[in-house]
Amino acid sequence: MATDLAGLTLDFLKTNAAAATLRTLVMYDGADVNILESGDITPEILNKAMADRRTAATLTRALAISVQDAGETPTRIPYQTRQAVTVRVFDRARGYRNLRTVREQLMLIIRYQFAEFTPGEYGLLDTQFSGRSGHRRDRVYNTDYEVVNFSAVIVEKEDD
Repeated sequence: MATDLAGLTLDFLKTNAAAATLRTLVMYDGADVNILESGDITPEILNKAMADRRTAATLTRALAISVQDAGETPTRIPYQTRQAVTVRVFDRARGYRNLRTVREQLMLIIRYQFAEFTPGEYGLLDTQFSGRSGHRRDRVYNTDYEVVNFSAVIVEKEDD
């Protein structure tokens, strides 16, 4: 069970029916789609996804997505905070086209259709798109990527 917006987003992207189309746009590693927590993306994962994509001739799939906790800030309302999440889409040797397609899907589906996490302790009031980086290049990983940011107002259960 998720305990913050990043965990909720990771679970949503990997399992929710509303994200099924998104998952078809990202390479798989065996039975699992390459939607990972930040820090889990490695050059080996990206190289394997690239080789698998070339072999399967699935050039329209991005290599991977990572989900990163981007912190939280208090609001002026008691028991509420604004949490942020950063989603990165990685690709290589396909220009911006695959990144754009995945980003567009992310912006369509991140309108959470669930209301609580850490059962009975926290609820999600709203989710909003907070910005994006546009097309970027990482020379260390030899990838193209785009960063998409979202934030949500989280309400904590009030003391009884």
